[in-house]
Amino acid sequence: MNKPFIKTLASVHLIVGGSILFMWLFFYVSGSIPELETAPHEIAMHLIAEGLMALLLILSGVLLLRQSSCATSITYIAYGMLLYSVINSSGYFLSPLNIPMILMFLIIAIVSTRYIVMYAKNTS
Repeated sequence: MNKPFIKTLASVHLIVGGSILFMWLFFYVSGSIPELETAPHEIAMHLIAEGLMALLLILSGVLLLRQSSCATSITYIAYGMLLYSVINSSGYFLSPLNIPMILMFLIIAIVSTRYIVMYAKNTS
């Protein structure tokens, strides 16, 4: 297994997972989640899914660094959740046609797909 790649992958997981948690905490504290008033059930489920995804990315990063035997399973689950979230979240920015956000999500999807393919090759 390519140790520098695994360390890079683990670092990316820790950064992305931590950033997602920080982003939602910032949005909450700054009162920037209007759906809490307009669609509380939908946003609650969305926040639960995003939180689980972020926690699984962080767990995956830690397990990869520790070379744990269950790192592979957690990594695949975390990536599945990340790709779903990227596809789902980009839909919020299609109606107002927010090109920068759509491009950001597209780049995350492409890079994530590349990393998971590289990871699969490194673990087989």
